[in-house]
Amino acid sequence: MTSALKTPIGVLIVDDSPFMRLTLQKILSQDPGIKVLDTARDGREGILKLQALRPQVVTMDVEMPVMDGLQALEEIMRWQPTPVIILSSVTTEGAKDTLKALDLGAVDVVAKPSGRPGADLQALSSDLIEKVKAAALVNPARLGGRGPTIQIPTSKVVVSASTVPGIMQSIRPASTGKVGLLPKHAVEIVAIGTSTGGPSALQAVLPTLPVNFPVPVLVAQHMPPGFTGPLAQRLNGLCPLNVREGIHGETLKAGIVYVAPAGKQLQVQRRSGQIILHIGDEAPIPTLYHPSVDVMFLSLAKEVGKGTLGVVMTGMGSDGTKGMKEVKGLEGFGIAESEETCVVYGMPRSMVDAGLADRIVPLGEIGRTIVECVMRRG
Repeated sequence: MTSALKTPIGVLIVDDSPFMRLTLQKILSQDPGIKVLDTARDGREGILKLQALRPQVVTMDVEMPVMDGLQALEEIMRWQPTPVIILSSVTTEGAKDTLKALDLGAVDVVAKPSGRPGADLQALSSDLIEKVKAAALVNPARLGGRGPTIQIPTSKVVVSASTVPGIMQSIRPASTGKVGLLPKHAVEIVAIGTSTGGPSALQAVLPTLPVNFPVPVLVAQHMPPGFTGPLAQRLNGLCPLNVREGIHGETLKAGIVYVAPAGKQLQVQRRSGQIILHIGDEAPIPTLYHPSVDVMFLSLAKEVGKGTLGVVMTGMGSDGTKGMKEVKGLEGFGIAESEETCVVYGMPRSMVDAGLADRIVPLGEIGRTIVECVMRRG
């Protein structure tokens, strides 16, 4: 990932805990592609050092004296947009603050150690290094906003075959990719995979799906354990559809969005004509991600096949490409977010480069494109 960067990634650490500042500095200094430029004890000091040092990435604690992380983040995004990774405790209040930070423009979140030094610090090390490298690829001009949004009164939108054209008129036509291409087969399920920048992207897409959406929606978002539940609650408050974390063994129903619990894999099983959610630790392939978009797509390819509509949005790496290849091999359909709106154009790029994207559209048009495909008319 550092091959695209000629010099080490400059990082500023902002945290009021001397122990955490030292720990983060040791972790990041292990990687030759990263250089810790300095540390700061609070948001105010962090902003001053940001202005002086101009790091490529900032790691930011939320709870700090003088100026907390949310206040500092708001100032940074207003005056000097810089990729910020939030370090948050896995608590109810910590999760709420993290979602606020993501709304303000933070690109990702890393869970603070919970008290088991060995295992926790090892997990923190790999997670933090990976996310710093992803954040360094973010275009600062895209921070604080996630592309065009669709202005539809979501709480009252009802879609049928006869009303689709009217809704389509309120959204500008797709501008890239194979414009107008639709699935050959009826869509049984929509599955969305995303990573860095994903929470904001989901907030742009899911609220545009109508209240009577005729199929279930699955979401695999890369996040630390403890954060997907609050994310689902947040999305539920914004969407006409019911959004919640998926529960092992439940039957999928039309018009419900099931968010994969962080730390687990989301798969499906078909029983007696119904599709059952399987949440667990097992996976058919080795993967660094829990949940993994590949694992979700591979399961859908096996159990749903041609009725699968897969969507890959912003994120680092290639998670989703292997699974989408299986979906496409069974005549399923694939949508990729276009580069112009991605916070990190990694996962969609991998899918596009592999020739697996039937439609390539900006974030603000993904919801409309999903509706087109499910209704199978443009």
